[in-house]
Amino acid sequence: MDPVRGMEELPLLPAFSDMVQHLPDSLIEILQWFENQNSHVWIVGGANRHALLGTKIIEYDLATTMTPLEMKAYPDTIPTGEKYGTITFRNRGEHYEITTLRTESGYNDGRRPDEVEWGDSLLVDLSRRDLTMNSIAVNVSKETYYDPYNGCKDLQQKRIRSVGDPSKRLSEDALRILRTYRFMDQGKAGIWWPDLNLAAALRQTKPMLGRIASERIWSEFKRILLGHHASEIVQRMADDGVLKQLFGIDWMQDDIRIQALNHIEGEDVIDRLLILMRDYNLNDCERLSKSLKLSSAEKKNLLSRHSVMGHLPDDRDSAMRVYAVSVGEWVHQHLRLEKVLTQLGQYAHYDENDVQQRIDRLAKLNVHFHTKPLASGEYIMQQTNITQGPKLGALKAWLFYEQVARNLQSINDIDTLLCTLSWQTEDTTSWPKLQFP
Repeated sequence: MDPVRGMEELPLLPAFSDMVQHLPDSLIEILQWFENQNSHVWIVGGANRHALLGTKIIEYDLATTMTPLEMKAYPDTIPTGEKYGTITFRNRGEHYEITTLRTESGYNDGRRPDEVEWGDSLLVDLSRRDLTMNSIAVNVSKETYYDPYNGCKDLQQKRIRSVGDPSKRLSEDALRILRTYRFMDQGKAGIWWPDLNLAAALRQTKPMLGRIASERIWSEFKRILLGHHASEIVQRMADDGVLKQLFGIDWMQDDIRIQALNHIEGEDVIDRLLILMRDYNLNDCERLSKSLKLSSAEKKNLLSRHSVMGHLPDDRDSAMRVYAVSVGEWVHQHLRLEKVLTQLGQYAHYDENDVQQRIDRLAKLNVHFHTKPLASGEYIMQQTNITQGPKLGALKAWLFYEQVARNLQSINDIDTLLCTLSWQTEDTTSWPKLQFP
């Protein structure tokens, strides 16, 4: 039976022809293998979308009439999602996910179909995809393409539209809700808003996000936060109630924290999450880290950076050195973030000029962020006859603080310093140590 029945076969658009002419050799060899097996195979999904948009193609996904068992005849495969028809082909160090045409039914967990049957219709397979822009198939060997849901036209008109009933599509896999918001951010091509039916469905189906694994939510939300138009998209999520569904936190219209996202330099997603959580305490950050299942490193960075936000060191060389060594190389980003927030009018106790003064002073200091204590515990015991214990640790911390603050360079400087410090007292509670704030 003809797998492309019911669809118009169209000659390749120039953008698709260009994509085909520049396919990796590793993929061409895989496509040739399918042809040698007398099987049908098509490029589907994101590659076609990127080709039409003229943006970089990150990966190629394929659909085929072959079953997973038949695909295993290829010399190098991984059963990535064999139960759902997906096999990963490896060739020349590249990986390609290839999925059998299928039909699905029952999505009781809001994530995966309860039943999957292998199909023989490309039209039916494309009908179960989320958005029209992702429901285009290209046949490389025949130099044709299929677009039964007018995805090309929607791309031309910068419109995000669902395949079929949007509520049904989103309910089949609630992660599609976040994917739809991510697709609204088209980078240099601007912001594409969903049509009215899809927009209403996003608001209606948002409670289903509670069925999605936290790791999947965080993975998708990270991509939204790093988007070119993060402020606009995240604000739309807030206005639609999706952000509250994820965080359990209320957000305002034209929220300053959200507005700040577009002004953050760098690609560190934790900085963006940090700005969103700026007005909340460490317990809230702990709770969020747990609910999103951040990695240990992500959680550590969020909590440590959160404790620094809203604080500036005194505008003195010594204070700046202590601040810089305590916080580490992230101090530059910290000051940039503080400057963004002051520009948005978020602080009453200091302004943009205050932050800029610290930026200028830090640039002149040539701080060594990985400075180590000159005075070891053994050295201090020899010089002071203090035995091991809390007092020794407190004095070592004090000496390191002074070393950094005064920019001491040698152990002889520490000798001189010891003569000036009142370390003989037993009350060590007031002794400074290297920390910020």
